[in-house]
Amino acid sequence: MIKKFATVAVAATLLGTGASAATLDWRAFDQSQVASATSYRDARDTDHVVAFEDFESYTPVPDGGGPGDVTPLTSTSVGDFTTTPGGRCGRSCDTPDDQSLIRNTSNYGRYNTTFGGSNWLDSNDNSAINLAAAGGSMFDSISFFLTDVDDVGRVAFEINVAGEMFDVAEDILRSSRQGDGDLFLVRIGLDRLVSSVDLSLFLDSGDGFGIDDVRLGSSVAPIPVPASLPLLAGGLGLMGWIARRRRKS
Repeated sequence: MIKKFATVAVAATLLGTGASAATLDWRAFDQSQVASATSYRDARDTDHVVAFEDFESYTPVPDGGGPGDVTPLTSTSVGDFTTTPGGRCGRSCDTPDDQSLIRNTSNYGRYNTTFGGSNWLDSNDNSAINLAAAGGSMFDSISFFLTDVDDVGRVAFEINVAGEMFDVAEDILRSSRQGDGDLFLVRIGLDRLVSSVDLSLFLDSGDGFGIDDVRLGSSVAPIPVPASLPLLAGGLGLMGWIARRRRKS
């Protein structure tokens, strides 16, 4: 059962070539409703999957810091993740404290949302997690799970897409404190297909959050490049080269 909100949709104008707009759909659940949230998402993400990242292929950083994968995470399935350092390093902060970390130990209200998985990307109390989204094909939707957003109250939480800002704390959460470990499904729709877009999740305090199961989708079925096309192109090029050699001789 959905915990708090009906669909909250916000429209914004995207910067870029031509007029474009984005919509944000926000749904809230509590920590015990991961399975329900996943089923809810599956029933609505009915477009074509372009790329999906669950962070399960990365090495988590142990509690207290140590070897493991941290941002920048380049060439993930959905693009490149970076971190904007800042904020106050709270109790949930580990070294390196200026980067987001792959984690697999559920603590401080952040946790994995992948069925059968263990990892997620943790903001590590920094100011922002940024994604240069690209999945190798055109897409017009982005969705993901967030955990433990604003369980301290009165923080500024924003989602920025291509330079446009959704003020989640003010317009959706109404500046109210959320429950420890609350789960949020975020679905962003673009009004046109793009090959890449910049996304930023900004939090202004020393509080942190987790992100998991990031999905790029397309309303149009991706058209894969036929495997034979590079061979055909190479063969035509070779034939052209032979023809030129014959003319010269």
